Amino acid sequence: MPNEKKSKIKIGFISLGCDKNRLDTEYMIAALKNDGYAVTNDKDAADIIVVNTCGFIDCAKTESVDAVLEAAALKKNGLKKLIVTGCFAERYGGGLLKKIPEADAVLGVGAYDTIRETVEKILEGERVLNLEKNTYDFKERVVTTPFHYAYLRIADGCDNRCSYCAIPYIKGAYRSRTFESIGEELKKLKESYDIKELILVAQDVTRYGVDIYGEYGLLKLLDLIEGYGFPWVRLLYCYPELVTDELIRAVGERRGGLCKYLDIPLQHVNDGVLRSMNRRNDGAYARRLIDRIRNIDGGISVRSTFITGYPTETEADFEELCRFISDYKLDNAGFFTFSKEEGTAAARLKDLHYRTKRRRRDTLRAIQADVMAEKNKSRIGGTDLILYEGVDYEKGFFYGRNQFNAPDIDTLVYLESDIPLDVGKFYTAEIIGAVDGIDLKARVTDEVFL
Repeated sequence: MPNEKKSKIKIGFISLGCDKNRLDTEYMIAALKNDGYAVTNDKDAADIIVVNTCGFIDCAKTESVDAVLEAAALKKNGLKKLIVTGCFAERYGGGLLKKIPEADAVLGVGAYDTIRETVEKILEGERVLNLEKNTYDFKERVVTTPFHYAYLRIADGCDNRCSYCAIPYIKGAYRSRTFESIGEELKKLKESYDIKELILVAQDVTRYGVDIYGEYGLLKLLDLIEGYGFPWVRLLYCYPELVTDELIRAVGERRGGLCKYLDIPLQHVNDGVLRSMNRRNDGAYARRLIDRIRNIDGGISVRSTFITGYPTETEADFEELCRFISDYKLDNAGFFTFSKEEGTAAARLKDLHYRTKRRRRDTLRAIQADVMAEKNKSRIGGTDLILYEGVDYEKGFFYGRNQFNAPDIDTLVYLESDIPLDVGKFYTAEIIGAVDGIDLKARVTDEVFL
């Protein structure tokens, strides 16, 4: 199809789920723009909509179904074609084409690089199903986050085989990207965007490199990244058994711009539950790990996630987890109810009642809220470096984040300021209180040039 015709075709994207899904969307946007198509944020003006779905847990699958059906309904108002991609598409592939006749194409997680050919085929009247397990690598991307931060995927897939998790079945085995590929992407990001915060993501960033280099290569990769001079570099999803003393020291020393922040999904601390989850550590290890991190001078913020209502979790097991959350006072934590995922080992276990799961989740959230409120009180009077991000008109404050909080998943710092603030710039601020007990409140004192 000539570029003149392509430029008149508007393609919209709906991206659901995690930051890794967002990256896949960014790659597809770039591929289609480079091929001459127009990309729009207005779904009502789109000729084609691509819904990049999530299929990780029940609530994500429900959200994906709703988004696909909402997009399908737009065919009554001028939408010509609908493409479904992502993890949900990978899991239910051919069934989606049968159950949703409005879907013109279903692409699995190994078929993103066929998006241009797929668009051409569906415009010619074909219906496309592609669940091939291709390996695609970075070529181009269009960053869709606010301009001052961006995600960088360093690996895909997972080898951990936790009993409750479908990701290995969806994404396949762990696959690291090469230093060369990552370096190429870093160079283009540096040239094209004023990025203040680079966020490294994978199902497990601590496993980086072992599959292609025969050794764990995260620290060597950080040496490469250091040369690009990003003020903040953040690590997401460090698996407990691979958080070494060397990595802890590197984070504590802010090597290569590392934020003093570790996201370590512990999932539970009861030994029996952890064994059933097929986790490689026990509760004693989790406690020692937090103690090791806390022994670093200057402090490292620890974030974790926990599953509650796992099928084998007794009230005593749950109470042990409650005591851990209360005693170890993590800086940020997310709590999720167990979701029975077909094809996983845990799906064969008898599920707990949903009210039990929700009660336990809500109890943990309340304990964590008290922990965070207590921590915030202790910080009043101190100063912080804040990356300014915008205005919350509902609360009537400016807001930003410090290095101890990742975007979207952690808390904010609400700001008062007598000087003009520019999005994406750093400011020093004095901590003066908290908003709703959870988010810090601070007064800007000066701009910092980074």
